Amino acid sequence: MGRRPDIDGLRAVAVSTVVLYHIGPRYVPGGFVGVDIFFVISGYLITALLLEDIRKERFSIGYFYERRIRRILPALFAVLLTSSIAAWITFFPIATRDYGLSLMATVSFWSNELFRSQVNYFHPAGTTFPLLHTWSLAVEEQFYIFYPLFLFLVSRYLRKRYAVAIGCVMLASFAWSVWRIVPDAQAIFYLAPGRAWELMLGGLLAIGVIPALRRPAAAHALGFLGLGLIGYSVFAFSSSTLFPGVNALFPCVGAALVIYSGTAAQPVTAWALSARPIVFVGLISYSLYLWHWIILVFTEYYLTRPLSRFEAVAVIVASLLAATLSWRFVENPFRGRGAICTRSALFAGTALIVLLFAAGGALAYFTNGLPNRYSSAVQTMAAGAVDSWSRWDRCKFNICRVGSQADDASFILWGDSHVGSLAPMVDREAFALNRSGVVAFGYGCAPLLQVKYSDSGFGDCSKLRSTALDYIAKHHIENVFLHARWGLYTDENPFDDLRKKKFAEFEWGLRSTLGELQRRKLNVAIIASVPEPRVDVPMVLARHSLSGLPETVAPLLSDIMRNQGHTLEALRRAADEYSVRIVYPHRVLCDTSTCLVTKDGWPLYMDESHLSTHGAMILAPMFTKLLRESGL
Repeated sequence: MGRRPDIDGLRAVAVSTVVLYHIGPRYVPGGFVGVDIFFVISGYLITALLLEDIRKERFSIGYFYERRIRRILPALFAVLLTSSIAAWITFFPIATRDYGLSLMATVSFWSNELFRSQVNYFHPAGTTFPLLHTWSLAVEEQFYIFYPLFLFLVSRYLRKRYAVAIGCVMLASFAWSVWRIVPDAQAIFYLAPGRAWELMLGGLLAIGVIPALRRPAAAHALGFLGLGLIGYSVFAFSSSTLFPGVNALFPCVGAALVIYSGTAAQPVTAWALSARPIVFVGLISYSLYLWHWIILVFTEYYLTRPLSRFEAVAVIVASLLAATLSWRFVENPFRGRGAICTRSALFAGTALIVLLFAAGGALAYFTNGLPNRYSSAVQTMAAGAVDSWSRWDRCKFNICRVGSQADDASFILWGDSHVGSLAPMVDREAFALNRSGVVAFGYGCAPLLQVKYSDSGFGDCSKLRSTALDYIAKHHIENVFLHARWGLYTDENPFDDLRKKKFAEFEWGLRSTLGELQRRKLNVAIIASVPEPRVDVPMVLARHSLSGLPETVAPLLSDIMRNQGHTLEALRRAADEYSVRIVYPHRVLCDTSTCLVTKDGWPLYMDESHLSTHGAMILAPMFTKLLRESGL
C-alpha cells in the first residue's frame, strides 16, 4: 500500500484536536475524540501491512514487533528521559513517587490500567500526571500483542474470512463498550476491550470488504460527511458527554469515511488534507502527541495555575518545535531503508533501556519520591497532598461505619468526595461521643436524587444514591447530613468546561431531595461547602517554603462569598423552605477578612478544595454541635 498524504492530513486533524483540547478545552470541548481517530487510522494501516505480509508469505512476529519498536519507542524514550529529568527537578516527593509508578507502567505498556484507578481523564487533576497520555499507547500495544496472530490464524484456519472474524470481534467489543459505559466508564475509556472495536473498524476497512468507490460524487459526499461527523464530535461533545460508548461512533465512523473516500479518485476532502502544511503536521503527529502533554503539565505544575493565553500559545509553539526536532532527529533515523541499528541490537537496546527506566521508576516509588532532596518544612507542606482519611480508598462508593461500633448507626453523612475529607473528623468525634454512624461518598456524586449530571467517571453515582437510600431505610437511620462541593453542580463551577449545567437544575435537584427525605420523616441537615482557595495549597505552600517566600495563598473572605454566594443563598432558601438545619464551615475556617490554609505548620487542604485531615479537625466543634442539635 502506497503512502496516502490524505491520511497524514487526517492525523493532523486528530492531533490538532487533542492538543487544542488539552490546552484550551473551552474552544474544542470534544477534542479528546482525536485519540479515537488515531485508533481507526492505526487499525487501517496496521491491518493493511499485516495482510500484505501474509499474502506475500513473509509474515513474521519478530519483523512486526521490530517495526513497532522503530515506530513507537525512540520518541517515547526521548520523552520519558526528558519528563524524568523534569520530574526530578520540579516534583515534590509525593508527585515524584506517583511519577515513578507511572513510569514503570508506561514502559511495560500498562499505564492505561494504572490511570484507570488513579484519575478521571476529564478532571482537571489529570494535568498533574505527565504520562497520562500514554494510556492510548498502552491500548494500542496491548491490542497488537494479539492482533497479528489473530489475522494469521484466520488466514490459516478460517480460509481468510477476515470480514467475519474481524466483524464478530468488533461487534463484541462495541457491545461491551455500550453495555458497560454507565456502570464502569473508567474501564471502558481506558482499557483495550472497550476500545478494540475502534481499531478493528479501521481493520475492516483495510480488508476491502466494502466495494470500492467508482463515482467521484460519492467520494466527495462521503468525505464531507466524514469530516462533518468529526467536526460535530469536536464541537458538540464535552467532558460531560457519555464517552466512548455509542457516542464514539461519530468520530470513528467519520474517520473511516474520510479514509474510505480517499480510496477513489481524489475527492475534495482528500485534496485539502493533502496540503503540504497539513501533511507535515500529520508527519510529526506522533511526536507532537507525546511532547505537547509533558510540556503543558510541567509548565502548569511550575506555575501552579492555569495558563494565560500568551502562555498557551507559547506551549503550542514549543510543542511544535519539540515535535519537529523529535521527528527529524529521533524518529526518522530508526525508520526507512537507511534505518540505524540491527534487529538484534534494537531488541537488546530496547530491553536495556526499559530496565533502566523501570529501575528509576521503582527507586522513585519505593523511596516515596526521594524526600531527602527537600527540607523538613518543605516535606511537611508537600505532604498535605496525602493528609487524608486512611480508609478513603476502601470507603469511596461504599457505605462505611464511623464512630462507635457498639450500636446501630444513628446518622449518615452523605455526599461527594468532600464527605471523604470530613470523614476522619466525623469518625473521631462520633467515637468520642459514643455515637455510631455511616458515611457514603463518591467522586462527583452530589447527594441529589434524580440528577444524572452528578455521575462521575470514577464510579456509578446512581448506584451510590440507591445504596444510601436503601441503607437508610433498612437500618432505620433518622438523621441525614448532606455535604458536597455544592458549587461544582451549579453555575459557580470553577471548571465550567467540566460540567455545563444550569443553576435551575441544581435547585430542582436539591428541593426534590429534601422533599423526598422529609416524606420519609427523616431529620435532615445541610453542611455547606468549605471555602475554596482554588489553588493547590500543599504545592504552593511547599514552593513558597522552598524559595523562602511568605504564605500568600490564604483566600479573602470577600472572594469566597463572591465565588460561592449564589450557591450558599440557594442552600439557605431550600433549608428555610423545608425547615432543615444548615451549618456553614466558612464561619469556622474564616475570620472577618481571610480564611485559614495552615495551622500549626500544617496545610489545611489536600488540593484546591478538599480539606486535609488537619483541616477537617478544625470543624470538630461545628459537627459536635450538629450532632447534639440533632438529638444524638
